[in-house]
Amino acid sequence: MKLSKQAQEETYVVIPALNEETRIPNVIRELEALGFNNIVVVNDGSTDATSNINDQFPGVMVLDHIVNLGPGASTMTGIEYCVSKGASYIATIDADHQNQPADLLTLLDKLIVRDVDLVIGSRFLQQNEIPFQRLVYNWVGNVVSYIKTGLAVSDSQSGIKIMTRSFAKKLTIDHNGFEFCIDIIKKAKLNSADVEEAPVAVVYTKETLAKGQNFANGVMMMGKLFNPFSQKA
Repeated sequence: MKLSKQAQEETYVVIPALNEETRIPNVIRELEALGFNNIVVVNDGSTDATSNINDQFPGVMVLDHIVNLGPGASTMTGIEYCVSKGASYIATIDADHQNQPADLLTLLDKLIVRDVDLVIGSRFLQQNEIPFQRLVYNWVGNVVSYIKTGLAVSDSQSGIKIMTRSFAKKLTIDHNGFEFCIDIIKKAKLNSADVEEAPVAVVYTKETLAKGQNFANGVMMMGKLFNPFSQKA
């Protein structure tokens, strides 16, 4: 299926960002070249020039968190803004250029053709060079995700995904940290949403590996998700 211009015009792309002034320009540049013109950067209390990215890209909307709240909070801020602007489809993508913007076309196509509510980009449905530690983190995340949600996915920690407006309106992300990805899957299950995956490419660098998931984050994520005293877990 060749995506219609209208479908892309009705798609908003949310980019949560923390200190990404050197990497996010390439993400935005590629998105605009692909025809995505509704780009929303959520600056999550950055101490660099991330908040000034619309000086370089005037068409980009920047939403600022005064303090760092976490990727889950940033994603929710962006989604709520897109819903308020009448977006038909809402995508999320990492700011560090780990994800490839062109893959959003594949995800959007599948969302429309398969008539589902949420499409998650999976790094594990095609050949990618993935560091061993990332394989381990994702395997653990997938197990936790299945325990918490009952939905089996191959890439529970994926930062690139796309959803319909109807699902986005129902979505509440209760976790601010990296566990928010599993929270989205949980909410999809609770709302009886149709969820599918699509293969995506991924490129790792020393910088993206340093900024992403690590052992400490993983322990914190497990603690939050399985905290018996938390009403949000």
